[in-house]
Amino acid sequence: MASGLIAPAFKEWHVIVEALGAGEQILILRKGGIAEGKGGFAVKNQRFWLFPTVFHAQLDKTKPAAARFFPGTATDPKAVVLSYFAQVEKAVFLTDWERARSLDRFHLWSEDTVRERFDWSKPAGLYALAVRVFRVPTPIRISVTPELAGCKSWIEVPAPLPDSGSAQPVLPDGDFYNLLQQIGL
Repeated sequence: MASGLIAPAFKEWHVIVEALGAGEQILILRKGGIAEGKGGFAVKNQRFWLFPTVFHAQLDKTKPAAARFFPGTATDPKAVVLSYFAQVEKAVFLTDWERARSLDRFHLWSEDTVRERFDWSKPAGLYALAVRVFRVPTPIRISVTPELAGCKSWIEVPAPLPDSGSAQPVLPDGDFYNLLQQIGL
């Protein structure tokens, strides 16, 4: 593990974190969490843990194919397991709805959810982040404290990010860069 006691983490729905971890998608679409206020979302970190959150309406707000990533058993609301970290390869703020809609085949959110995020607050638009995802050899279980809870995108977790050589990318280089080119950010 790298030195340091804390590292940045990005909060995302459990089904999306698992899809990212399975190599099913490399795209994150984000407008911002309630706690981010008028400034909205910003790409604060280029490398971060993927922090899965369980939101009861995840299945209603994603495509049917996302159901396979929903936890089949009850998860512990007082703990989370960090299995993946991501590195941002491209980040773009999309202001054109048709461009955002054209990314549909590259993610598991429903079109209604993407539209809701796109239209949430001014200016209309959302961030598209193409990320390279890595699986850690030994997942880390951490307790969910009040500081880690809430509707915010970025948090700091008591788990240092692994050194570059100790984790494996979930997609081989060729597959990842082919998808990145298809997405065209």
